[in-house]
Amino acid sequence: MNGLKERKMKKYDIVYADPPWDVKMFKRKTRPNQQKHAYPMMKLEDIKKLPINNMTKDTSILFLWTTQGYLKQAFDVLEEWGFNYQRTITWDKQNGMCLYGFHHRTEFILVGRKGNLPKFPKRKTIPTMIQISSKKLRHSEKPKEIREMIEVFGDDRIELFAREEISGWDCFGNEVENSINLSEYYT
Repeated sequence: MNGLKERKMKKYDIVYADPPWDVKMFKRKTRPNQQKHAYPMMKLEDIKKLPINNMTKDTSILFLWTTQGYLKQAFDVLEEWGFNYQRTITWDKQNGMCLYGFHHRTEFILVGRKGNLPKFPKRKTIPTMIQISSKKLRHSEKPKEIREMIEVFGDDRIELFAREEISGWDCFGNEVENSINLSEYYT
């Protein structure tokens, strides 16, 4: 290799991802000052093509954020990334938009696994319904408490589409200095 040392790419126990789903904006008379999205969206096919399977250990866990409108597609992404569906965590953010006569105040985290996770781990349990008020969070920002809850699944952790750098986590996103070069994981 011409004297160059081959670098081994890091593999992760935990992937925490909040993809920029291709959400459509629409005008409403009741919200004339509605802001455009603060970040670029991704097409579903591009999200599916991300090399997440290549980034993870043989036994690993995925926490994939989604909304009502992208719930079905999120299951496809989870499978495409090489994970088996395990659970859904529901976040009651206690606010949200009303659409089609429904108050959309929940978001979801699909939990997927690769390999064999212990069925009865000796640690604090994680609830599948979480109520944390989001009134002070930026658009699409998730509560830090959720990230803290899932850290028990391993020491090698990455947040994809991160909005801030967090100690103990590698990160990738357009609002942070990336810890990894994602292109290295494509084979």
